[in-house]
Amino acid sequence: MFPRPEVKSRLRKFVLARLFTNDRKEGSRSAEWRAMLEARFRTSGIPLYVTLSPGDEVLGTLVFPGGATAESFAGEMAALLDAALAKVPPR
Repeated sequence: MFPRPEVKSRLRKFVLARLFTNDRKEGSRSAEWRAMLEARFRTSGIPLYVTLSPGDEVLGTLVFPGGATAESFAGEMAALLDAALAKVPPR
């Protein structure tokens, strides 16, 4: 998905982060992270993609839709990223 040119070119303009919420090992913070996702974004569905402003404002979210094709999901991801870029002035 992310090597697709229409997504990859947009992702270069973002700081990327990952949050693992399905680690079942003892001592894992996954349950804590899932609770945070549920509280902040009203979902703990995975995969969840979120765009945030530099001030930590939620600009958009996207949960991978079941049954989506790679092409349709790439289009939805590109739209999410474009919407975020339109809300935040370039640095």
